[in-house]
Amino acid sequence: MEKKALGKGLSALISGGRSVEDVLKKEIPLEVKAAAGREDKGVTFVETARLVPNKYQPRTNFDAEQLKELAASIKEKGVLAPILVRRQGDSFEIIAGERRFRAAVELKLPRVPVVIRDTTDQEALVLSIVENIQRQELNPMEEAHAFHRLTKDFSLTQEEVARAVSKDRSTVANVLRLLTLPAEVQKAISSGKLSFGHGKVLLGLDSVAQQIKLTQLVLSNSLSVRELENHVASIKPVSLKKKRAEKDKDPYIADMESQLQRILGTKVRIVASKKRGRIQIEYYSDEDRERILKILKKQG
Repeated sequence: MEKKALGKGLSALISGGRSVEDVLKKEIPLEVKAAAGREDKGVTFVETARLVPNKYQPRTNFDAEQLKELAASIKEKGVLAPILVRRQGDSFEIIAGERRFRAAVELKLPRVPVVIRDTTDQEALVLSIVENIQRQELNPMEEAHAFHRLTKDFSLTQEEVARAVSKDRSTVANVLRLLTLPAEVQKAISSGKLSFGHGKVLLGLDSVAQQIKLTQLVLSNSLSVRELENHVASIKPVSLKKKRAEKDKDPYIADMESQLQRILGTKVRIVASKKRGRIQIEYYSDEDRERILKILKKQG
C-alpha cells in the first residue's frame, strides 16, 4: 500500500528544526533483495543478530499467521523494503520494520537490508508510531494508545495528531474515546473480536455494565455493527417528544448548532426558549475538554 506523506504536525517534534523528511532524507527503495555484503541507494546489509526491537514499538500484537505468510513471501522474493534503524552502540535499534525483522529471524537470514538514520529517542518514537499507523498495521486499541502517547509525551493537540497521521480530527477523537471503554471491551477490540465500529456503538451507552453485557452478546452471537446498533436503540429508545422537538427545531438554531460543531469539532446542542436557553458542548476526555477551551479562548 502506498504510504501517505507525513503530516506537517510532526515537524515541531523533530529536534534542531529538522523536518521528518530531513530525518528520512532519501526515499527507501521498494525493490531490494537480501544479498550479503551489498549496498544499494543508501541501503546497507547488516547481520540480523545485531538488530534489536524498538523499545517504543506501538504494536503489541504480532499475528503468528501473518508473520508466517510474510516469512513465506520473504523466502520467495527477499526483503522488498529495508528496515529503518538507528545505531545503538554495536547494535541497531529498529525504528520501523519489526515484522520484517521477526520474519527474517524465523528464516534465519544471516543479513538483512537496513537504512540507518541518525535520530533522537523522540524522533524514533514519532517515526515508529507514524510508520505503523500509515501502514495500517495497528489494531484500533494500539492506534488509540499511540495517539494518546503523542498527546501525552509530546503535548500534541488532537488537531496536531490528526495532521501528523493524515486523519480527520473527529477520527482521532473517536479512536481516543476507545480508551474510556471497560478493559474487557478494549481487550475484545484489540484481539479483533470486536471492530472499531462495534466500539463506537458501545460508547453510546452510559453504563459500563451494559457495555460489557452487549460485548458478550456480540461475541456469543457474532452480531454485526448494525445489529448491535439495534440492541443499543432498544436500550435507549428515543422518546416521541424528543423526535418531535428535533423535527420542529428552528432552522436558525439548527444552523447555529452546525456552525459551532464545525468550529469546535464536537457535538453541540442549543436548547432555546423565549427568553433564555443553554448551549451544551460535549467532550470525551480531559484532553478533549482542554482542546475545546483553547478554541473558545482563541475565539474570544
